[in-house]
Amino acid sequence: MLSGMTERRRVLVLEDQPDLAALFALQLQALGWCVDQVRTEAEVVEAASTRPPDAIIIDTLLPASDGQPLVERIRAGLAGRPCRLIISTIYEPSDFAGVDVDAVLALPHHRAALEYALLTS
Repeated sequence: MLSGMTERRRVLVLEDQPDLAALFALQLQALGWCVDQVRTEAEVVEAASTRPPDAIIIDTLLPASDGQPLVERIRAGLAGRPCRLIISTIYEPSDFAGVDVDAVLALPHHRAALEYALLTS
C-alpha cells in the first residue's frame, strides 16, 4: 500500500431484492465503502467467518429468517472481530430491541440515515 493511502472500509449486504441491493450499493459506494453483496443467510455467515467486513447490513425479510438466530450465527463466525451489524427493515426499530445489532435502519431510508447507522456507536 502506498504511503498516505488508507484502505477502504468494506460492507457486506444481505439483500435478496435486486433493486434494493443496487440502491444500497450506490449509496454505500458514494459514502466511500467497498460493497460485497450476498443473497442468502448461508452466504453471509460464510463471508463473516472467512473474510470479516467492517459492517454487515442484514435484510430481515429474507425467507426463513427470524433475526436473532442469524445474528448469533454471524457473531459466532466473526469470533469477536469488530464488525457493525445493521438490520434493514420495514418494521419499527423497537421490534428489534432484543436483537444484538448495532443499528436498525428503517426502510425507506435516506443516505444520511445509512451513514449514521454505519458510523454511530
